[in-house]
Amino acid sequence: MLDTNIDSRGSIWGLWGTFLWGMVLLVAFFIGQVLPLFFYMLFQNIEITETSFDLLASNVSKDAFLLFLSAMGGMLLAVPVTFAIAKFKKGSILKEYFSLNGFKWKTLGFWILIFIVLEIAVGLLIEALGAKEIPNFMLNLEYPTLMDKVLLLIAVVIAAPIVEELVFRGFLLKGFSNTFMGVHGAIFLTSVLWASIHGQYEIDYLIAIFVIGVVFGYARIQTNSLFIPMIMHGLMNTLAIVGLFYEKGVF
Repeated sequence: MLDTNIDSRGSIWGLWGTFLWGMVLLVAFFIGQVLPLFFYMLFQNIEITETSFDLLASNVSKDAFLLFLSAMGGMLLAVPVTFAIAKFKKGSILKEYFSLNGFKWKTLGFWILIFIVLEIAVGLLIEALGAKEIPNFMLNLEYPTLMDKVLLLIAVVIAAPIVEELVFRGFLLKGFSNTFMGVHGAIFLTSVLWASIHGQYEIDYLIAIFVIGVVFGYARIQTNSLFIPMIMHGLMNTLAIVGLFYEKGVF
């Protein structure tokens, strides 16, 4: 079922509401990522100074456990804040606002096929751009124990897809679609914004992330279900982690 995003305009935040509340969401996500690091320092009896915190924060991209803490904190704060902001709009219905609708298995199968084609295309794009098969950010990750591997999977395969799809293909896409941008403009903008938060990646990968965002956006629009791009996102991240484990000799 095609979601044209033109119904119930009065119950959806408009251009400036979506933009300003979107900024609030990014701040909430950032705070959620940072807070667990403070609690970790307290638990480990690490003196909290600007220098010690900066050092710990710099290790988030290298330590699977710290990455897990940061990702879970971001999700646990950003998700309820996102729902609260949408609910704050008079007349809004969360299920409709975020397209939390079911889907047919045939529909999921079709989009998984699209996902497979997307993965092949992105791989060819990365190769054409001359980038490494696996970005440096991921190669630098350390996960010495089995528990670290499990926590890394939870952070990347579950937490990241949930919060990112809820914010970008959920709240922002819905709001921007109901402005002069229309559906196509909203998909373009949210894909740019989504790519921009992945600053840990090289520019070649940011281009690929933008392309992936566009496909995820159309998956949400065409199916009227946020669960479809959420599943595709989870599958993509699963393959990335499996590739990383294989590259570093974990299997």
